[in-house]
Amino acid sequence: MKISIVIPVYNVAPWIGACLRSVFAGGRDSAENSLECIVVDDCGTDDSMTTVEALAPEAKQCGISFHIVSHIRNRGQAAARNTGTAVATGDYIFYLDGDDALEPRALASMASVAECADFPDWVQGNYRRVTASGAVKEDTVYFNPAEPVYGSREAVVRNFGRLNFSNATNKLIRLDFIRENGLEFRDGLIYEDALWCMQAYEVVERIATLGQVTYRHNLREGSTMRSAMTRTKMDSLLYIVQYLAGAPRDVNVERQAVTNAVYGMKHLYLSPLGRAYRKRWMAALWETGVQHMETAGAGLQPLSRLVAGAFRFRPLGARLYLSLLLWCYGIFLSFRKQRGKA
Repeated sequence: MKISIVIPVYNVAPWIGACLRSVFAGGRDSAENSLECIVVDDCGTDDSMTTVEALAPEAKQCGISFHIVSHIRNRGQAAARNTGTAVATGDYIFYLDGDDALEPRALASMASVAECADFPDWVQGNYRRVTASGAVKEDTVYFNPAEPVYGSREAVVRNFGRLNFSNATNKLIRLDFIRENGLEFRDGLIYEDALWCMQAYEVVERIATLGQVTYRHNLREGSTMRSAMTRTKMDSLLYIVQYLAGAPRDVNVERQAVTNAVYGMKHLYLSPLGRAYRKRWMAALWETGVQHMETAGAGLQPLSRLVAGAFRFRPLGARLYLSLLLWCYGIFLSFRKQRGKA
């Protein structure tokens, strides 16, 4: 089996060395498979690419075909993944972020599962989340070892909640599945994984899983997902809800629409975004009809369930409700912080 590993690189100098070495180790562990590593230079401002170029000779020593594809300007992670996908020649493709890493024998294990499962649309493993100090925060385990293969569309739909439809990383994906279904990451969108995964959900028919941890996700300050809420992020969340609301009706699609809408409403009123923007955003959200969708089973945490209470009102009432709710929540957090200092 030939596997293409696509790595977007943008200002990840402290991590890219470990990322590439984990791929090279995968080449040594996976001699029965042919590996192709595609690094997409997204025009960062640090010395990430200096490290990439210095380590490139090690790829050949590990039997890995190594390619660097350069953008002429910074275009974002979605575009970088699309660029890598366009030049990939593998049977399967694996998206790896430049500030993360593979766990030992990840690719070999996933390839073995793919072969045993008669080459499903994708294979996915579990995540290890690591803090900035290098300590393991948690291992996120999604899968039931007793049911490693979801071999039909019905099985995928029925088991949506135990599968990971949030991240494009840590999936060994059949390249023809991507190309035959025209799957692309939306250029310029924040949370591009959330949209891509739901577009993939609409067409995926067979998924295989394995119980081992295959992906090391480094939690770092300054990453796009952990930085402050902005209008660009809020607009991206709204776009995702609009897409899901217009998709064919499916209880899992509705729940994801609700989850994204509630996440957006919560952060809209916890962020310093202006009143006029909040009004426009909420009006556009209500136009999607998400307030009429099924919230049961959406996996909402207690605060998010309270936020979802805004769906009972018209936009004006919802804005007043959220303002009061999250004002009270802010007071609660301040009180708890003061008690902690006492």
